[in-house]
Amino acid sequence: MQWDQTLSIGIDLIDSQHKEWIKRLNDVSAAVQAGLGAGRIAEALDFLAEYTQFHFGTEERCMTDHQYPELEAHKSKHQELSDTLKDLERDFDEEGATASLATAINTLLTNWLIRHIREVDLRFGTFLKERGITIGE
Repeated sequence: MQWDQTLSIGIDLIDSQHKEWIKRLNDVSAAVQAGLGAGRIAEALDFLAEYTQFHFGTEERCMTDHQYPELEAHKSKHQELSDTLKDLERDFDEEGATASLATAINTLLTNWLIRHIREVDLRFGTFLKERGITIGE
């Protein structure tokens, strides 16, 4: 997955975190596809899960700080992805670096992320911009 302007929500802090998230997603995908050792794949998956929580925390704090009316719905979307990541980590622990894990990472996570950014996060970006709020890196 590559970053492009269609993934920009126009909020520097969140856009930069999305870029980092995509990089980490690509790292995990490459590790699984290359058949790197279980330790390296587990490390990449763990980091992706930790970074995801960090990023979601940032978004949710910004939403709370600016009284975003869709906060609870947005949080439930975040929880869905967090649960999916836990499932992928469990699958990896039980089965190792399988083709189905690689497919799940490449398809499920990528599709979720693109859809989430372009639909859900973009609404938050628009909300902030309409109020003249900028949040830098």
